[in-house]
Amino acid sequence: MGFWGKALGVGFGFMFGGPLGAVLGGVLGHMYDVESDQHKAGLGIRCPYCGKTVRPTSDGHCPICGGDLKPAGAQQPKSVFDRQFLFYVSLTSLAAKMAKADGIVTEDEIRAFDNFLRDELKLSAAERKIVAQIFNQAKNSPEDPMAFARQFRDLIGQQPEVLQMMVHLLFRIALADGKFHPAEEQFIRQVSNIFGLTPNEYEQIRALFIRIDNRAYQVLGLSPEASVEEIRITYKKLVNQYHPDRLIAKGVPEDFIKIANEKMAEINNAYEQIRKERGF
Repeated sequence: MGFWGKALGVGFGFMFGGPLGAVLGGVLGHMYDVESDQHKAGLGIRCPYCGKTVRPTSDGHCPICGGDLKPAGAQQPKSVFDRQFLFYVSLTSLAAKMAKADGIVTEDEIRAFDNFLRDELKLSAAERKIVAQIFNQAKNSPEDPMAFARQFRDLIGQQPEVLQMMVHLLFRIALADGKFHPAEEQFIRQVSNIFGLTPNEYEQIRALFIRIDNRAYQVLGLSPEASVEEIRITYKKLVNQYHPDRLIAKGVPEDFIKIANEKMAEINNAYEQIRKERGF
């Protein structure tokens, strides 16, 4: 079962403030003001005080314990589920802001994102409806797009593999319509800078999507002058870094592991190509 299948059963996630909290608050308001399909299916918000999955009262409190459920004040995600929830909301918000980077979100961009959710992540229509609400709230948010990136960085902590996976997915979403607009690339570069990725790390991810000379070396983040020992050490580090269990524990939802495995396959292919060329 993927992330949203679990979320439907245990609640909508932990509470946080800032621009991501504002997006979440708007989605929750829509869900609980309207008798939506998700509400009929039992979707609620998990109260961080009593642990029950509830529908907030009209003034935003838990009907069981009275706890304040309005998104106010950032919390560090403590559980794997909370980190995965943060990842999903942040990715969807950044994808929405990226689609708007050139000034307007087109129907083709919306359709391409929905196709990504359906075809790449295998989300059902009900799950995609939830993500679409997050997308629309973020798209219409007046917040600086990079505020979303900064908040995700601060909440997820020093986890470079998770930050790099986020950048990888932004590339994937940007190219879902078969085009790569200059505004999208500029947006992803800005996010990468905020995440603290080095230029080399950014180019390593970019090489997975954009064909360039010496691509095999670029995929490993190396130059063609790298020694055999450097190549072996770097390859082993990447294999460990992108192991599915490690990514899930650090906050990447299971829905994205197929994509992570495809990235690992690209890294394996690059290593094998270099190994054969260099004869080691």
